[in-house]
Amino acid sequence: MRKIELNSAFLIHRRAFKDSSLLLDFLTLEHGKIRLVGRGLRNSKTQIQVFQHLKISYHGKGELKSLSHWEADDRPRQLKGENLILGMYVNELISRLLHEQDPYFELFDIYKKFIENLATIDTASSHWLLRLFEHNLLQELGYGIDFSYDISGDEIQLDASYEYQHQGGFARSLTGKISGKSINQLLVDDINNKPNIEQLKACRDLNRQRLNPLLGSKPLQSRALFFGK
Repeated sequence: MRKIELNSAFLIHRRAFKDSSLLLDFLTLEHGKIRLVGRGLRNSKTQIQVFQHLKISYHGKGELKSLSHWEADDRPRQLKGENLILGMYVNELISRLLHEQDPYFELFDIYKKFIENLATIDTASSHWLLRLFEHNLLQELGYGIDFSYDISGDEIQLDASYEYQHQGGFARSLTGKISGKSINQLLVDDINNKPNIEQLKACRDLNRQRLNPLLGSKPLQSRALFFGK
């Protein structure tokens, strides 16, 4: 019987399972996305929380193992309003796009920083934080593109406009919606250096163009809650 002790983790989804148990999806540091059974947790007085860094232990022989112990390794964190929706959206992205039991060490740290920042920043900055997370998620999953040079091999110019070509990169265009400056801002990955509202929407549209082929035809439930943002 395999036993894993005190693995760093975040709960990303939970749902009822059988009588008093829960099916729990975790993003873990060492084993990536995993699914466990939390036996009796539906009746527990202490509920396991999303958006909180945890230490979990689990065991089992088959594919679906059992959570044997968990403890909070973080302060309580209650996301509210729009930031809660953004957190739910990111959790749904992870649930849909990551393969089970493939470790993503860098992505785990990126997610941890995202959650920590989301709990403390203002709404305007939270949308830029989300765009940076989407960009980094795509990079970590192996779907990165060149943000330094366009498809012609020329360096991205800050004062030029570009259009995105699927899986190819950026092409300079007089009618392009995203600026070279915004492309560079995504590359630099600085939460304090966000684009203006128009370009923030252009970054949103860029990330959707990159994510949609991976997500397929099944819509994200959380995206509908802030579709117009």
